Amino acid sequence: MQLFTRFGLIFFSLYFLCAQGAQAQATTAGITGAVSSDKNEALAGATVAAIHLPTGIRRSITSDGVGSFTITDLLVGGPYTLQVVQAGYRTLLVNNVFLVADKQALFNFTLNPELVAVGTRRSDRTVLESAVPVDVIDMRALSVTAPQTDMTQILNYVVPSFNSTRQTSAGGSDHVDPASLRGLGTDQMLVLVNGKRRHTTALINLVGNRGVGNVGTDLNTIASNSVDRIEILRDGAAAQYGSDAIAGVMNISLKSDNKGGNVLVGSGVTTQGDGLTTLASVNKGFKLGPKGFLNLTLDADHRGSTTRDYSRDLFSRPVFSSDRATENAALAANGKTYQDFAQRNGDARIDNYRGIFNASLAATDKVKLYAFGGYNYRRGNAAAPWVLPVTQADNIIESIFPLGYQPLINTRSHDASGAVGAVVSLGPWSLDVSHVLGYNQMRYNVSNTLNASLGANSPTEFEAGGFQFTQNVTNATVSRLFPTFLAGTNVAFGAEYRNDNYQIVEGEQRSWGRYDDGKANSGPGSQGFLGFAPESDVVGARSNVGGFVDVEADITKKWSVTTALRFENYSDFGSAFIYKVTSRYQVIKPVAVRGAFNTGFRAPSLQQVLYRQLSLESSATGVRYSGIFNNQDEVTRAAGIPALGPEKSLSYSAGLVVTPLPNLSFTADVYRIDIKDRIILSGLFGTGISANLDAALFRYSTDRAQFFTNAVDTRTTGLDLVANYQHELGRGSFTVTAAANFNRTSIQGLNVPANFQSLQNDDDANTNYIDPRQLSLIETGSPASKVLLNLGYELGKFNVLVRNTYFGRVEYFDTNTDATNDFGSYFLSFAPRTVTDLIVGYKPLKSLGLTAGVNNLFNVFPNTTAEAARNGRPPGGFATEAQFNAYYQERFGKPSNLPEGRDIFPYNPVQMGFNGAFVYLKAVYTLGL
Repeated sequence: MQLFTRFGLIFFSLYFLCAQGAQAQATTAGITGAVSSDKNEALAGATVAAIHLPTGIRRSITSDGVGSFTITDLLVGGPYTLQVVQAGYRTLLVNNVFLVADKQALFNFTLNPELVAVGTRRSDRTVLESAVPVDVIDMRALSVTAPQTDMTQILNYVVPSFNSTRQTSAGGSDHVDPASLRGLGTDQMLVLVNGKRRHTTALINLVGNRGVGNVGTDLNTIASNSVDRIEILRDGAAAQYGSDAIAGVMNISLKSDNKGGNVLVGSGVTTQGDGLTTLASVNKGFKLGPKGFLNLTLDADHRGSTTRDYSRDLFSRPVFSSDRATENAALAANGKTYQDFAQRNGDARIDNYRGIFNASLAATDKVKLYAFGGYNYRRGNAAAPWVLPVTQADNIIESIFPLGYQPLINTRSHDASGAVGAVVSLGPWSLDVSHVLGYNQMRYNVSNTLNASLGANSPTEFEAGGFQFTQNVTNATVSRLFPTFLAGTNVAFGAEYRNDNYQIVEGEQRSWGRYDDGKANSGPGSQGFLGFAPESDVVGARSNVGGFVDVEADITKKWSVTTALRFENYSDFGSAFIYKVTSRYQVIKPVAVRGAFNTGFRAPSLQQVLYRQLSLESSATGVRYSGIFNNQDEVTRAAGIPALGPEKSLSYSAGLVVTPLPNLSFTADVYRIDIKDRIILSGLFGTGISANLDAALFRYSTDRAQFFTNAVDTRTTGLDLVANYQHELGRGSFTVTAAANFNRTSIQGLNVPANFQSLQNDDDANTNYIDPRQLSLIETGSPASKVLLNLGYELGKFNVLVRNTYFGRVEYFDTNTDATNDFGSYFLSFAPRTVTDLIVGYKPLKSLGLTAGVNNLFNVFPNTTAEAARNGRPPGGFATEAQFNAYYQERFGKPSNLPEGRDIFPYNPVQMGFNGAFVYLKAVYTLGL
């Protein structure tokens, strides 16, 4: 209630401020006219507003049954901006309008429909006419007003089915934010740019709480200020677009203006004084020939690191000794407190530098050439856990870091893409031919660390290697609209060739090697992040070719049906044939029903097939290997791990679209997605587990191994709700947007090779082929629901937006790295949280916009790890946390340090993260007004 009281006071203050300014002036001008569609149909219920820029006074009216409108009693002169808004159509703005006294200026407005490019190959399909649910996000507005600067976090607060949480102490995942749709994997959402497939990252997520074992697309390589809008298709679409489109498809449409542009700057910081974020961006449009354009964006942003304090537990996380007197004496002797050994627990420091272009040129009347692409250079800095004398004495070199050290993981990433193509008119047919190149590279540097096996000769910084991924896609699509066949039928067919290349690059020898100059049991390589050894080097490629047919038919003016068929053949695992059928029926004018049925697949990424990271360890029997073996290694085959195959999906959805009023729309969609053979990373296995595995490991000089495997079958069910309402309130405009996603994923089956059946079925969770943490992250690692309620009011030069985002419950098993094997992990349960944002905008000039606001106004944090443990349940076999702690104390003579990291990592990166409140300012200067 407090929030809405403050919200109301702001509204009324602005209302009276502008109303009093209007009373002192004569109002003797007016405008009149009509609103129609691009098909020359009258549009009733359209909101026409006249905004007097010098005073900010706004007058509006709704068009009548034949689309006509008249606004009287307007101030003479100007300039005015005229705004026309209608649900299902793109907002129309007319600038620099001046009115003459005692005259009615005539304006006849034509609105273009809010067409969608994703999920359809027709060029005239609107959002509300789509047979599958599509979200359209106006990035022009969000990029200049939202608290966030990066794409993943902007979308996290405007799309309920989209989830992305920054990771902490998760290796490379600290530097590339994982993102997903509908609670599925980060690699089960296909990303397009201008309708063309976007490449994925070279990074494969191995640790963290989101997308473990997945390879996603890095959305933050694209400057938000370069984007016109984003369309998110919330339905399977592999039959239309190919592999990966199981959860849905995101299409990023770049700006295509041939004039104007903007200069955008912004800065913000958390209320605890860290996480300083700065942004500078320039966008400019140029005319290219009589009908072409060139749109350029240059962009740089900095995000400072964050960390949250904790109280270190002497018994679970001592620095020098588990004996209290010895510990206190050592701290005092060295002039230290526990805060000097505080673990960085929060966002990594990130610097991004981006350049994006989009261009089109009419070569002839029948040939249009186009090109787009961009480059992103990123520097990242994150922290690994401390190396301390009491726990890792063998990895302490007293002459370098006598009191311990916190390794820093630094990354340098290069991401580049480029597309060229042509659209050729062949009579009634259209041919679109294109080629897209995508490249992503990540290199690791580890500093503030050492290779303990080098002793006093160890450097404190290492080049640890990395990986790179290249994708080439050549595509040809032929389409034609038959307007008189049935009520209109669009036919499209085409072919696509794709080639992927992946490489792991070794680090310098000291980053992975083991030497004899350190302590007897010192570890090899750079502590905190082990470099890639020559044995990890891999180079591989894969190609696939596919063809599709897509027919969209309006059977009648009320009933449309779409069918799509696709066949693809991969050079490594074989072929896939999939299909999709959708339908939409207009029951009455304001009500339509829609539904879809489709099969789909996701080919194992080349990264999952080829990724290998092995460390070398000396033993009495010589050098032994340990780590992740790729799917082509002989030890993988000898262990009985099958070759990776595609994930296969079967999806159903049904929905309702209601537009009872021109300014009110509502959609509801239910869905079910069954996926077989989902790929995960197995547990880590050593000798003594089974005779067959022992033989395989011995044969290939291996101590411990884990693998990528098609291991899990799942079912996801859910409900999406979206409602939009706009109403003229006083002299301003009031907007309400409510949207929600509710989803549930359940394990339907496990695919365990024969050699590991006994392990999966025993009572020891620490030696499972598929560990319970992995399964829990799949089932409940994403919010079970997300609900948005946005309230906005625009009054002249002012606008206010209150955003409320409810993040549902998240649950998963904790990581248990304790040496004991007779109990499992805590099941952590993070209670729902609601985050409120307050955004206030002001336009002192027609070309200048200012925004100030707060993300997470009430400084909401997720449950701490300890709280989540109490919300959940203790390890198996114990009824209460107290019972488990008593058992642990009796057996080991010390208090339990579980759940893992509850003291040095008090928060987990779940839901909205744990930075707390964030205040910010943004300013945008629009060019060409």
